[in-house]
Amino acid sequence: MRMASEKARAKKPQARAPRQERGRARVAALRAAGAELFAEKGFVATTMTEIAAKAGAAIGTLYLFFPTKDALAQAILADHADELSAMLDDLRNACEGEPASMIADRLFEALGDFVARHPAYSALLDLPGDGAWRKAIRLQRRQQIAALFSGAVPPVPDEKAERLAIIVPQLMRIPITMSGEKRMREAVLGELRLMLTQHLSSAG
Repeated sequence: MRMASEKARAKKPQARAPRQERGRARVAALRAAGAELFAEKGFVATTMTEIAAKAGAAIGTLYLFFPTKDALAQAILADHADELSAMLDDLRNACEGEPASMIADRLFEALGDFVARHPAYSALLDLPGDGAWRKAIRLQRRQQIAALFSGAVPPVPDEKAERLAIIVPQLMRIPITMSGEKRMREAVLGELRLMLTQHLSSAG
């Protein structure tokens, strides 16, 4: 299941790997600063100068480890995608044999927790005019979510499982794109979650 993300990572501009603990700490700080700014301002509006300043690093240090903004974004997204892939694999093992409505409910909860911990994931994955590496990560996510529903009892037909694998991430994006109170976004997400689980219960 992780082949797509591995192929995507192989095609990205090569960032320099730190050799010492101090270098690893700098890279971690740069990634954290980039992730926070990408989530807050968006990929396009964020500058390399801002990332370096937030990390407390010289701009030359940033370019040493990440020669382009896209290289930094790919490094951040690859880490998040690996974590999400592992989470979806664990969820598949835990949910196998459950009704589709229960799987949808557990998937919403898991994805909601993941997005809350990694807000930069959506900001970096859903950019317009994106490259093949993002498409590969989206394909991997879709295949894993489809596999979740394919393991339901009673079985969900393959075509429907594939449709659900597209629908669920799109539903998750609706509250993310909303402005306003956090409580309202959470309420909207809860309504969407309830709508899907009720739909699957009635269809089952």
